[in-house]
Amino acid sequence: MHDSEEKREEKLEGREIRINGDGAFGAEKQHGKIYRWLDNFWYHHKWKTIIISFFAVVILVCTLQMCSKEKSGDISVLTVGPYGFMTEDSGLSDLKNCLGTYLPADYDGDGSKKVDVVYYTVYSQEQIQAYTEQDIFINTSNNSTEYNSFYSYLQTGETSILFLDPWLYEEMNGKLMNLSAVLDDMPEGAITTTDLEGKTVCYGVRLGDTALYRENIAMKKLPEDTVICLAAPLYMGGKSSNEEEFAKAKEYFSALVR
Repeated sequence: MHDSEEKREEKLEGREIRINGDGAFGAEKQHGKIYRWLDNFWYHHKWKTIIISFFAVVILVCTLQMCSKEKSGDISVLTVGPYGFMTEDSGLSDLKNCLGTYLPADYDGDGSKKVDVVYYTVYSQEQIQAYTEQDIFINTSNNSTEYNSFYSYLQTGETSILFLDPWLYEEMNGKLMNLSAVLDDMPEGAITTTDLEGKTVCYGVRLGDTALYRENIAMKKLPEDTVICLAAPLYMGGKSSNEEEFAKAKEYFSALVR
């Protein structure tokens, strides 16, 4: 009996043993070579496979996001004020399309003229108070965040053409270009003042007085008293850090207010 059991064990060596429903032992059916290879591979290389798979998924997701991301425009403009319509896709799209038609050239050479609109919805304290009196409450915390983000973005120098609410325009003293030095002739709506030397200077153009506003319904989403102005370029070591982009901005600004 003992010899019989030893022979039985030798025959079953290397095979899995399972117990049938009636309690009898039987040999598990052998898996194919591919299964055994995969099982062996997973046993020896499990963590390597998991790590490589993780990075492969991350790279794939990032690649798909980059491919699906909308291409940036030829130039950017910045709008800042109590402009709630900017959260509406249709209003923002109409504004972009309108501004794109005024581009003097296809700056990036991709065959289309596109303008990116960067916007921050910011209210003055007087505007917040006026809304409050109408039982319309502005989130002052969000308002402060938007205000600070606007100034932080401005410091990047990525945008020079600004559409500002009048109170923000007044606040930008010293950060704007004198348009008298940029434009050959002063356009309609030029906001002029006299400097300390008695010279006439201009730092903004009232949107409502321009052909841009009169001839385009999309622009009427912005208030008439919005001021179009040109931010002074950033300087590093005595040299403009964005000379090429600023040259494009000056050319485009002239086209907008002509």
